[in-house]
Amino acid sequence: MDFSIPQKKAIDIRNTNVVVSASAGSGKTAVLVERLCQLVLKDHISIDSILAMTFTKDAAAEMKARLLSKLKAQPKTDYILQQMALLETASISTIDSFCLSIVQNYYYKIPISYTMSKQTASSAQTRIAFENAYKHAIQDLDLDAYTKLKMYFLSFGKTEEDIQKYIEDILAIINSKSEEDAKAWMENIQESYTYLNPKIMEYALKYFHNHCLAMTEILNEVINQIAKPEDYEIKKEYLSKCLDATSYSDFKSQFELYLKNTIGFKKTIDKVDYSKYQTSFKEHETRIVENLFDEAFYLKDIQNHKDLVDTLFELTNKVKLYFQLEKKKMEVIDFNDMEHFAYQLLQDPMIKEEMYNKYQMILVDEFQDTNELQEKIIASFCHENNVFRVGDIKQSIYGFRQANPKIMQAWMKKEDDNNTPLLLQENYRSNASVIQFNNDFYSKIMNNELLGEQFEEIDIANVGTKGQMESPQYPVRFLYTEYKDEEGNKATIKKNHNENRFDLIAQDIIEKHNAGMPYKSMCVLTRNHAPQEKLKAVFEAYNIPAMITIDHGFFTNPAIQIVISTLKALEDLTDDISLCASLMSPLFNVSFSQIANCCIEKEKGTSLYMSIKNEDFMKPFFELYANKNKTITQLLQYIYAYNNFYYAATTIQDKNNLDYLLELAGQFENQNDIHSFVLQLSKDAMQDQTQEASLYGKEDDVVQVKTMHQSKGLQFPVVYILSQHEQRDKHGSSCILFDSTLGLSLKGLSLDYKLKYNSIYHLALQTKKELDDLAEEMRVFYVATTRPQKELVIVDTIESIEDFYSPLNAYTLLEDESYTGWLLHTYANTNASLVVFDKKSELYERPLKVRQNNTPYTLPTYSKASKAFSSQTASGAKIKLDWKEVSLSKNMGTIRGTLFHEIVAQCSYPYQEKEILSYANSYGYTLKDHDIKQILALNEDSLYSSWMKEKHIFEQSYIIEEKNQVVHGFMDLVIYKEDEVIIVDFKTDAVDNEQKLIDLYTIQLQTYKKAMKKLTNVPINTYIYAFSLSKCIYLE
Repeated sequence: MDFSIPQKKAIDIRNTNVVVSASAGSGKTAVLVERLCQLVLKDHISIDSILAMTFTKDAAAEMKARLLSKLKAQPKTDYILQQMALLETASISTIDSFCLSIVQNYYYKIPISYTMSKQTASSAQTRIAFENAYKHAIQDLDLDAYTKLKMYFLSFGKTEEDIQKYIEDILAIINSKSEEDAKAWMENIQESYTYLNPKIMEYALKYFHNHCLAMTEILNEVINQIAKPEDYEIKKEYLSKCLDATSYSDFKSQFELYLKNTIGFKKTIDKVDYSKYQTSFKEHETRIVENLFDEAFYLKDIQNHKDLVDTLFELTNKVKLYFQLEKKKMEVIDFNDMEHFAYQLLQDPMIKEEMYNKYQMILVDEFQDTNELQEKIIASFCHENNVFRVGDIKQSIYGFRQANPKIMQAWMKKEDDNNTPLLLQENYRSNASVIQFNNDFYSKIMNNELLGEQFEEIDIANVGTKGQMESPQYPVRFLYTEYKDEEGNKATIKKNHNENRFDLIAQDIIEKHNAGMPYKSMCVLTRNHAPQEKLKAVFEAYNIPAMITIDHGFFTNPAIQIVISTLKALEDLTDDISLCASLMSPLFNVSFSQIANCCIEKEKGTSLYMSIKNEDFMKPFFELYANKNKTITQLLQYIYAYNNFYYAATTIQDKNNLDYLLELAGQFENQNDIHSFVLQLSKDAMQDQTQEASLYGKEDDVVQVKTMHQSKGLQFPVVYILSQHEQRDKHGSSCILFDSTLGLSLKGLSLDYKLKYNSIYHLALQTKKELDDLAEEMRVFYVATTRPQKELVIVDTIESIEDFYSPLNAYTLLEDESYTGWLLHTYANTNASLVVFDKKSELYERPLKVRQNNTPYTLPTYSKASKAFSSQTASGAKIKLDWKEVSLSKNMGTIRGTLFHEIVAQCSYPYQEKEILSYANSYGYTLKDHDIKQILALNEDSLYSSWMKEKHIFEQSYIIEEKNQVVHGFMDLVIYKEDEVIIVDFKTDAVDNEQKLIDLYTIQLQTYKKAMKKLTNVPINTYIYAFSLSKCIYLE
């Protein structure tokens, strides 16, 4: 391979620390591997004297494979043979693996046992250890202090589970630091609750400045459109003085002058509607006004909360201590232990010297994702000039793992005798048009008044070869639909268009494939895993082969469920559900009526098996039962072969899953212990975190579907991005925030626990986290848009492209918009040729997905005598069969009640005021302030919050047939927990006490309970949620 001059310099440079800023597609992996090979082959530095740290195990394996290939191509000298022998145990690994090797070599100095050093905790062990540690820790706390802490969180609707999560969040930050740095971090936070910390106040001021900036940019747009802008120019002048303020008190004074001396923003100017601008302007203005308290108030507020912070940290430290003790009892270590123990050991002069002498050269890949502790580990034993670091700050996308791109930024600024920063700016991956788009787009969106300069001259990529310029060039294509002019329910229309995004991608892929492009040349990127299940179903409907890694689904596959049910029934004949599922499957083809007829005289409390064991249809089952004592692997093979189940009754996907189940069985240690095997499968099934076995191999002609994080380091000729233009507020509803730099903030709460407000620290941390999230989200999108070699297609649906004609600025960035918003605000109202807009005027009609079974499945009909349940809910009115008297006036109470039900069911939880209002407006209903407060109160209800974390269904229907009459109803909300079912009925009645609701609706909830008892054997509990009381009411 021929290397460019900058690449050769990075490969050949010696006797200095090197940090290489390598743009996407610059060949950094090839450079890193070549440098490693040159060190071994040219410099004759033995492989066991080199430490190469990668971000993933796959990257380490690839590096070893490439080096082995180079070694094999050399003459077989003693030195080369020695290097080949050393390669298997070479220090080419992830940093976790490297740290673990230190721990395992010097475990006795920590001190921990040899067994503990060899055993890594499973996720289940870690969870158990943490929960036990938390229980011990709260028992150690002062009761009054813990009560106050818990009262604080309860006031915001937070549960014990939430407090545990907050402790885990604090520990995540602590674990990314050394012990001394973590201690200093907590002490600085505690001290900052005695005075207004200047660093934190800088971000508090930034909160107010950002909203002022957005207001100024709205004014700029209006001033440019109106004939007499004087009043608005005066507003802008006053806001300019606010933006010049360098302290909170100065800002407060200036903004009060602005409020006093300027007119309000009018809805109509010169008979032109400016309500859209007015609404946004007032939102930003309100966000300032509602937080414009005196500095003395804010100081007193944080001082009042200091005891809570002290207690929280005391609890954290105790949990950390007990967590270590619990793991010691289990004799396991986790990934955090590996790094902390390694750092601890490297402080030992003897170990430090040994490591210093051992490694002549250190290579660090993906340096932009290093955290503080990892950087300190390397600094503990490196030489003054032997570390080669390579990364790309624009691709730092692991903030949730405490990755800190500022570490690399600092190294890039060091240039002296021992430190050399280098640039790899050539892009050898993408066509010139894609490179030009990325340079132009990110220089515009990453450089702004909110974020500062994030995309500098050194980040601009150059085209690497002539071929990239001479090949056919494709502008970035925005493939979309609009729904502004469609009539009907806006929420439904929007939902249909969102669903159609998957069809837009599928149709475009089919068109390209029909034109001769292989499927494997195309890749679809999503922000996370959530849309991938839908993509899988849509691609199956269109017969598009696709490799989609969904992290669940194996245990819900029909064939797997049949086999596991059969194993359970063989292991326990009294397991009625498993026995019934097995008998009615294609294995035995017993009908529902055959089983039902045997149960007519069945006594309550007796098992199904006792009623059917003597029936003729059980003979095939007993034939299978006779083979129960085979090994697990043999038994599975026998089940697969029985009644030709594997070949005649399963799809290709089923067969792959069954093959994988057989593979799991082969790995099970005790082949004769069916009970333990079934138990393990049941535990795994409860978690449902096992993906279905892939139908395809790496070389098959299939479309790849990946998350943006998964796509890092990969490339494809054509990339589709399933885009989004609405970003959820991640921090606005949280009562506690954490930051590795600024520390911790608590939302304000009065001493009587009644009044909630933003503390000045909370505004500061919320601002910093929002800006950090925005910057990282842009870097995530950068990773995605730099994957294509030839063509980039961004897919979404929008209400109207005219909504995006305003330029990208602080105002639009603060509107919680995302990828589509950034793209369209940048290019929609320009003549730029970098982006073309491909609007589809109609929605596609999706083909029906057909399950490719070899034998048909017949759904059984329930024909047993049943009781009829008549619905008494508002929802139930939807299905009544008799005609009502026509009324020409609307029952506003009914409309309000129905709307409340719809909002809680259809809007995302935790509920956001903006989304609630939008949903209500789409129905032509204007919510009052108290309506919004009543709905948002659900966010603060601890019971409701806990239910939303469980499996739950809104508008759960039930249907029963009796005497040829169908009775159909809906339960507002049903929560399915492992050991109970909870039914919740929402009520908007204006009442002043809960007893009135209990008297009115107990019979209705009893009806639901009876209906649910037909479907489950677990206990059923019922609640009314009263919106007027903001309260969950338990019904005895």
